Amino acid sequence: MQRETRRIGGWIGFVAVQSNASFRGHGWVSTNPSLNLFFEVLEEIPVKKIATLAAVTCAAAVMFVPGQASADSAELRIAGIIVPAACTPVFTGGGVVDYGNIPSGSLNPTAQTTLADKSTQLTLTCDAPVLFGFKVIDERAATAVAALETIPGYATNAKFGLGAVDGKNIGAYSLQITKETADQGSTKHINSVDGGATWSDFAGGMTGDGGTLVAFAASATGTVPGAHTAITADIRVVTAIDKGSNLPLTQQIPLDGLSTFELVYL
Repeated sequence: MQRETRRIGGWIGFVAVQSNASFRGHGWVSTNPSLNLFFEVLEEIPVKKIATLAAVTCAAAVMFVPGQASADSAELRIAGIIVPAACTPVFTGGGVVDYGNIPSGSLNPTAQTTLADKSTQLTLTCDAPVLFGFKVIDERAATAVAALETIPGYATNAKFGLGAVDGKNIGAYSLQITKETADQGSTKHINSVDGGATWSDFAGGMTGDGGTLVAFAASATGTVPGAHTAITADIRVVTAIDKGSNLPLTQQIPLDGLSTFELVYL
């Protein structure tokens, strides 16, 4: 009897043929045609006894219907935030250095008048030992009379403004750390002018342009910043008033210096 081999393909779960015919097949099954999976049957049956093939898909559909699985899992999410140690700066006296009333008659009319030194204390307290420093921003920089001498050798950017009245700049002041103590051993203040890349012994005074970082060394002789929990620093304030002839002395002139100490974590 003449036989031929036919290749039959389609999206079926399995096939049925006439009982007296024989077939062999291989392939795989998918109930989702979009996945492009192909079932293949190689049929070898008599040419004259080809039965109608039917796709019996009901049972397969029941077995493979998506979404029928029960919700048999639950998620557990672990959350939290690791926060770095933080430091708090506090000045004694509420951060105010007050010169009180200054009689206009006490001002030199032809030269600067240097007021008596004042001092304040800066305390820096941290949650844990941490590497930190600070920079100073002069909020009245445009009013500084740079020609005045505050602390000998201090550059122009180390002279802070005192405000202005009627367009007249009042004077300048400078800041100098004179003493520092640490909760963990001895220390000293050091500075960096390249954003903390290198450090050296402090020289030239604190600047008001934010360009100088001030930190506290790991020892009294080193120049490497140390991790501290608490630092106390005495700050000397030297103030100079411009010559009286440059100021409107017929009215009150309030001193209005303002600087911001900004912490930097290293």
